[in-house]
Amino acid sequence: MPRYLLTGLLVLLGVALALSMGYWNIRPASFTPLTGDAEQARPDFYIDNARIQALNEQGKTAYELTTSHAVHQVEDGSTHLQEPKLLFYRGEDPAPWLLEADEGLVTEKGDRVDLQNNVLLQQELANQPARRLTTSALTLFPARDYAETDQDVKIEAAQSLTTATGMQLFLNDGRLQLLSKVRGQHEVR
Repeated sequence: MPRYLLTGLLVLLGVALALSMGYWNIRPASFTPLTGDAEQARPDFYIDNARIQALNEQGKTAYELTTSHAVHQVEDGSTHLQEPKLLFYRGEDPAPWLLEADEGLVTEKGDRVDLQNNVLLQQELANQPARRLTTSALTLFPARDYAETDQDVKIEAAQSLTTATGMQLFLNDGRLQLLSKVRGQHEVR
């Protein structure tokens, strides 16, 4: 067999091998658009250890959000948060509200934040005992400086403990409205 035919045959065999390996690694199916459930499950972005700071019109911090990771979903535009921690500054008061939860969901427009599982809401004011509110779920409306829940709430402050079902909280002035089944204990010392 002539040398040029042997070389040509080896080159042709190498090209065929490369094409078959390329087809195996990059299947044409990988280039087709996702449909149905596969497209809905695909996140738009994923962030680990996120820290987001938003400023108000005066250039002061309005809130700081940290989370162990965030996943933005394409289908509804919402962002799912794991272990969100939100410092929420309001008015001229230097003491922020602290909101923590195991999970959170931020709507596409950012006008609503749903916190779930082990929700903590706390504010420590100078020369006053800390107020600590816990519940299983809380909805925050940041633009309205307002939070609410229809779940059971436990409020601890100084030497008192109050429980209720349902709550409305106006964050700017710290006004709290308990909706039903309100019970309180006060320890006198």
